[in-house]
Amino acid sequence: MVKRSVVAAVIAIIVIIAIVGAAAWYLAAPPAPTPTPTTPTPVLKRTLTISFANVPTLDPAVGSDEASSSAFVNLYDTLVYPTKTGEVVPHLAERWEVSPDGLTWTFYLRKGVKFHDGTELTAEDVVFSAKRFVTIGEGYSYLLSPYLEDVRAVDDYTVEFKLKTTFGPFLTTLVRLYILNKDLVMKNIKTPGPYGEFGDYGKSWLLTNDAGSGPYKLKEVKLEE
Repeated sequence: MVKRSVVAAVIAIIVIIAIVGAAAWYLAAPPAPTPTPTTPTPVLKRTLTISFANVPTLDPAVGSDEASSSAFVNLYDTLVYPTKTGEVVPHLAERWEVSPDGLTWTFYLRKGVKFHDGTELTAEDVVFSAKRFVTIGEGYSYLLSPYLEDVRAVDDYTVEFKLKTTFGPFLTTLVRLYILNKDLVMKNIKTPGPYGEFGDYGKSWLLTNDAGSGPYKLKEVKLEE
């Protein structure tokens, strides 16, 4: 009985020490830090002012001067894009293939590219833009018109260009083929016009509007100011 009492007493002492130790650790431990509320970073609104000697033409099938070209690359996208080293890399087209005779070029478009109005860019927009480009025959069209025989949409994301003859710099010329939103332009054509069923091909509307998918969207144009 005495041994059992001693053992029980020892166990009780150990339990008490453990409880006291745990309580002491709890009291000594620093409280969890209170999260400091973060203040959201304010959005800075800045205005970029660029001065040109002439007023830019906003229709990518018409203009070719420095001011117009600066507008095009910001408002529109192209199938391919030039690097600083002169290399041409994929842009709207993620890849392409060339036939053995060099006359057929097939481009495979990126999916999910959106125009500024939220609609998706497809092969039909590329076909429309290319045909409009050579039909209007202004601006940079001289780079492509002599060599392009036909362009067609194979499916929603595949475009096929057929050339009249082999043309080594063909891929490079496509850095000037800016892709327009076909439906948006067609909704804003004026008829009658010099291009038959296409009326004025949207040239009047594109004087003060954009139909692109580029990094910037045209907000306002004030003429003669």
